[in-house]
Amino acid sequence: MHKFMDPASVALIGTPRRTGAGAFNNAEMMLRYGFKGRIYPVNPAGGEILGMKVYPAVADIPETVDLAVISVGRDRVPAAFEDCVRAGIRRVLIISQGFADSDERGRLLQEAIARRARETGVRVMGPNTLGVVNNYRHFNTAFVEIPFPERFLPVSLIAQTGFIQVASRNLAWRDIGKAIDVGNSCDIDIAEAIDYLADDPETQVIVIHMEGLKRGRAFLESADRAGRKKPVIALKTGRSTAGARAALSHSGSLVGEDQVYDAAFRRAGVLRVRSSAEMRDAIHALAVLGDMEGPRVGVVTVTGAGGIMAADACEEQGLTLGEIPAGLRDQLLQGLPDWIHVSNPIDIWPIGMLGNRYETAWRLSLTECLRSPGIDGVLAVFFVTGSALHGELNLEQAFEEARKASGNQKPLAAWPYMESAYAVERFERIPGVACFDSIEQAVQGLAWCRRSCQAKNRPSPSPRSFAVDKAKAAELAAKGKKEGVLLGQEALELLGCYGIPAVRGAEAKSLSALLAAARGLNPPFVLKLAGRAFLHKSEWGGIVTGIKTLGALKAARKRIAGNVRAKDPALPIESFHLQEQAAGREILLGLKRDPVFGHVLACGQGGIYTEVFRDVSRELVPVDGPSARAMLESLKIWPLLKGVRGEQGADVEALVEAIERLSYFASENPGVAELDINPLMAAADGCLAVDARILWE
Repeated sequence: MHKFMDPASVALIGTPRRTGAGAFNNAEMMLRYGFKGRIYPVNPAGGEILGMKVYPAVADIPETVDLAVISVGRDRVPAAFEDCVRAGIRRVLIISQGFADSDERGRLLQEAIARRARETGVRVMGPNTLGVVNNYRHFNTAFVEIPFPERFLPVSLIAQTGFIQVASRNLAWRDIGKAIDVGNSCDIDIAEAIDYLADDPETQVIVIHMEGLKRGRAFLESADRAGRKKPVIALKTGRSTAGARAALSHSGSLVGEDQVYDAAFRRAGVLRVRSSAEMRDAIHALAVLGDMEGPRVGVVTVTGAGGIMAADACEEQGLTLGEIPAGLRDQLLQGLPDWIHVSNPIDIWPIGMLGNRYETAWRLSLTECLRSPGIDGVLAVFFVTGSALHGELNLEQAFEEARKASGNQKPLAAWPYMESAYAVERFERIPGVACFDSIEQAVQGLAWCRRSCQAKNRPSPSPRSFAVDKAKAAELAAKGKKEGVLLGQEALELLGCYGIPAVRGAEAKSLSALLAAARGLNPPFVLKLAGRAFLHKSEWGGIVTGIKTLGALKAARKRIAGNVRAKDPALPIESFHLQEQAAGREILLGLKRDPVFGHVLACGQGGIYTEVFRDVSRELVPVDGPSARAMLESLKIWPLLKGVRGEQGADVEALVEAIERLSYFASENPGVAELDINPLMAAADGCLAVDARILWE
């Protein structure tokens, strides 16, 4: 990647003969951007452009350049690429469009270039890209003019579109230091760009725009490594619902593409933003403020109403209000009336106005909040004015002195209002101070700082392995692969080979077999329809519970058969599934194999209302014990699992182990496409799977 980002020499293949307005001449743009390296324009017509010799072919260039940039029609790109290979150029950037981004012919052309790159060891960025920006070296490969920024952030952007690169100054609050547009990613992709930036000392924050991924696991490894060093922000666009179409399993409908990316980002420690506005604020906070070690916020405000707004915003963002620093209350209240009260948020206005020490109170409060071991970050809400009548209300010096006196770099997020544009530049010259456009955005900025710290220090999963009845598991799995699906008793038996407990039961095709099975089980019983025709049994009236006698069992079988005939007289019932009835809270456990990231494990509220309430958490496999517990704790039904109002809770440890065992099952059975255990009955003394279905491709 270094030669892409900081080349000493560049060949520009397809440089136009014209310059100036409407020419889109990348040689001209590169010169105007201030690039100091050697530029070799290539055009069959030869001649001279902007005082530079134009070479008719790559072979005519008097040195082996570090980087070639190809900007010709797509049908001429393969030949231009071969010219680079023969010339010994090892890095090629293809600006040209019309490849996998267009039609079938373009896709084939791109595949051919990628194949040739693998054969020769030449690295390719693109096609369909604006290329790269490195403001530290005045280097930009764009064919449109982008003014060189005099100030820029230590932030680097990876994108799948040139639009993000061109608009980075709008989307990132201020110009950024570096940008990489991977385009169609026929070779260099997001994962490799992350690897480069993770070790780049000029990059403090990595920002990713993505529409999709090909190498999901490579992305996870690269992002995980980078995220333990510096913040990694991602804006995932194209949040598709296609992955959530109805399937043969609940997991197929509940685990859609966007939920998978959520789980992937969480696993890799990537901070996901949902909009360009969120991205802007996250970049602003992390580039200026850095990490926040804990969730406790000190609020210093000039308005009590603003303090209430700040408290609301903190709660919504998962932050808390810290204890007011020891001794600060007494210092602020000295000489003031008894009716003035001080807590966090600290309302400075009555203290400053009645005590005639507005700036002093601000300086003291900011200093003590920043110093306090019980506060991790500070929010300041204050007004600014350029009026000559209110010079004593200027707080710039108070902020500077508080920062120096604190002796640390705890984040200080500010909302200056009234003449805020007048204030932002002045206040942001103070180290560790970032100004936002609202109280809520300032609080969210602190929340990003807190999440970044958590991401860097997150534990790596430590999944367990378990003993397996391999012979029986292989036999059942072979049948499932052959038929494409295992249902009911057979699915439960396969899961049982991995230690996931199930209720006792049997399938029976005849009444006599059903009665014989009942004699080996303990009532009360549950009788259910079996077979692929009855995946949603309740819709067919196909479940009867609380069966205590053989006579009641016969009546239940007859009733279910009547329900099926009433709905579809021609549909045969192949068999019935008889089980011992289990009590407990209904839980769903499931798997879905995502084409990018592999197996995703889901858990949530089970039963017939699974899709209605959609109370589901998701994690990528492997899932260890702490992650399994976190999945359960994130559910809305978690209080019910713990037990409320005297009700006995579920055996959480048994649930955690069931999730771990299902994760192990997934790692041992990569060919499983979808799996449901619904419901898993979670009782106080363990859990039992009641119904299951397992699908192979």
